[in-house]
Formats: sequence, structure tokens, C-alpha cells
Amino acid sequence: MASTPLRQQLSIMRQSHFDEGLLDHEQVSYLETLENEDDPDFIENVFTLFLRDSTRYIDSIEKALETSPVDYPIMERMMYRLKGSSASIGASKINGETNTLRKFFHDGDMESGKASLQKLKAEHANFKEKLVVYVGMLKQAKLSEY
Repeated sequence: MASTPLRQQLSIMRQSHFDEGLLDHEQVSYLETLENEDDPDFIENVFTLFLRDSTRYIDSIEKALETSPVDYPIMERMMYRLKGSSASIGASKINGETNTLRKFFHDGDMESGKASLQKLKAEHANFKEKLVVYVGMLKQAKLSEY
């Protein structure tokens, strides 16, 4: 793969995501090894699916929290899914915030849990904004190579 200005920009962006703690270097590097000629868009697909699914999980957590009584089984299932999917793609900050959220709700600290959910939503929005740009640039770089 030739080193083009776009590829260099992608490399810098990727490293900044690691430096900021948005993504885990080891996990992303592992995922990159899974991309091959049979599935050349693996990384983009994994990140895109995460963004779609994680948004749904967070929305479901929020809705379960608004029910009366609170729907703890739904919240637990969605937090567990969010934790697993964020760990699998290396979304470090999202995973950390999800762990914090789970702890507050498990401890019965609803007020801290609600505040933690808002922090998770903000972190997710930041992550999503940056990852959408990164995935778009990955696609653009691949198209320019053909």
C-alpha cells in the first residue's frame, strides 16, 4: 500500500485516537489483522456496526431508566452488550464509562448512575463524531488506491 497524503493523514488520525484513549492500540491492531482480500472492508464494517448498535444500546438504557419501575433487566442486558461491543472494537473510553455506569446501578446509586449515563452519552457522541470521519477517510483512501 503506497504512502499517500491521505494515508499519512489517516495514520496521524489513528495515532491521535490512541493517544486520546478513544481507541485501544492493541485491539485495533488485532482487528486490522483480520482484514484481508476476502473482506477488505472489515474494519469499516466493524466500526459502522458498532456505531449503529451502541447508539441503540444507549437509547435502550435511557428508555429503561425512564420507566416506572425502572426496567433493570433491559438496562443490564444493554449495558452488558455495550460493554462487550466496546471492548471488542477497542473503544476504551466507552468501555470505561459503561463499567462506571454498571457499577453505579449495581450499587443502587441512581443519581450517580443517571449522571454517568449523561457522561457516557457525551463520550459516545464524541467518539461517534471522530469515528465517522475516520471510517469515511478509510473508504476514501481505499477507493483512491483502485
